[in-house]
Amino acid sequence: MPERIDDLSLANGAPAAAPRRTGLPDGWPVLALFGAFPIWWALGLSSLIWIIMAVPMLAWLLARGRVRVPKGFGLWLAFLFWMLLSATQLDEARRWYAFSYRAVLYLSMTVMFVYVFNLPRSSVPARKIVLALTLFWATVIGFGFAALAAPDLRLTTPASLLLPASIEANPFVQDLFAARLAQVQTFIGYALPRPAAPFTYTNEWGGAVGLLTPMALAGLGMLRSYLTRNMVRLLLVASLVPIVISANRGLWVGLGAGLVYAAARVALRGNARALVAILGFLAVIAALVTLTPLERYVSDRLAHQHSNERRESLTTQAITGALERPLLGYGGPRESPDLVNAPEIGTHGQVYLVLFSQGIPGLAFFLGWWLWALWVSHRGATGPPLWCHVMLLIGMLEFLYYDMMPTQLHLMMVVAAVAWREQEAQAAAAQRRSGTETRETVATR
Repeated sequence: MPERIDDLSLANGAPAAAPRRTGLPDGWPVLALFGAFPIWWALGLSSLIWIIMAVPMLAWLLARGRVRVPKGFGLWLAFLFWMLLSATQLDEARRWYAFSYRAVLYLSMTVMFVYVFNLPRSSVPARKIVLALTLFWATVIGFGFAALAAPDLRLTTPASLLLPASIEANPFVQDLFAARLAQVQTFIGYALPRPAAPFTYTNEWGGAVGLLTPMALAGLGMLRSYLTRNMVRLLLVASLVPIVISANRGLWVGLGAGLVYAAARVALRGNARALVAILGFLAVIAALVTLTPLERYVSDRLAHQHSNERRESLTTQAITGALERPLLGYGGPRESPDLVNAPEIGTHGQVYLVLFSQGIPGLAFFLGWWLWALWVSHRGATGPPLWCHVMLLIGMLEFLYYDMMPTQLHLMMVVAAVAWREQEAQAAAAQRRSGTETRETVATR
């Protein structure tokens, strides 16, 4: 059955109206966001561009007058309300900075979802958005190779020069507005250049690659140029080098599980061609990992499980804290009383962040929304609809490893909106075909 689409009035119940023309193409904020991301990174805006681009999206929605939201969107709105309500639990003024940043990110990804969902399919088809995400994936992989070639490169960005001295001295702020290619770490016994650009941290790079690779696979079927398709295929294989050297286990697990799941889905559908393609890709990955020097990095990473004990402790503390304050949580992460120099409680995974910060109801609303999005997208049998579904599945697996902000959750919102639009279009087309067949049957009687 088609999903019910609800109207959400933004102008006193006025009927939908076409926004005034600005000379820019429909969907330009999305295309500029992903297509020009290296520029945003060089300017020091990679952590803020999601918020900045939400402004013209919101303006477009306000000019439209009436927007549509899908059934189940109330779950996400309930999470937003609970997230804002949890601010009452903040105990120090300094915690308001981090809370405000996360709150604005949650609001900006909400705007982004509604914006993409309401874009006209005639001028902004799914193909355009998927190819923009494919370009973004290629950019992220390209930065991965640059990080391996020049791991110590760090730029002083224009944005960092504009910061007040009192704020610029904060290490977290320095990381947000700096532009470095890699985080060089030695936890496996030697210097390991872990790609970070065009983001702030290597975990953000890994999480983004895990989500964007399915979109690159979706884009393959949409590219019309034989040369471009082969370039994407070569880059898919080559991307294994920075993926392995990044030592991001969350990326390895999420992407591997997603590809196996996709193979199982197409096998059950009897799509032999797609199954052969996915299994062939998995075979190439296995061969490169076991038969090349990349095997050393995998073995060394698995032999040095340096963060397991710390993660387990932070997980336990997050759950314990949620049980102590089950209704509203703590409003945001807190320092661990047991682990010196460790990340704050709740920053080692989006699930634990929401659980510790917004309590059990907040986590229920949050996961309820994403489970509903995953269920709605599961009807995709092949091509882009299938890969959108796989991407959302990988994202939910990443909830256990990464805090998902600012990049990953915004990517998931965009893809969820695309998947919803395509399901709506397919349902409408099926309904039209059914109506045509009914009329033809009546006419022949």
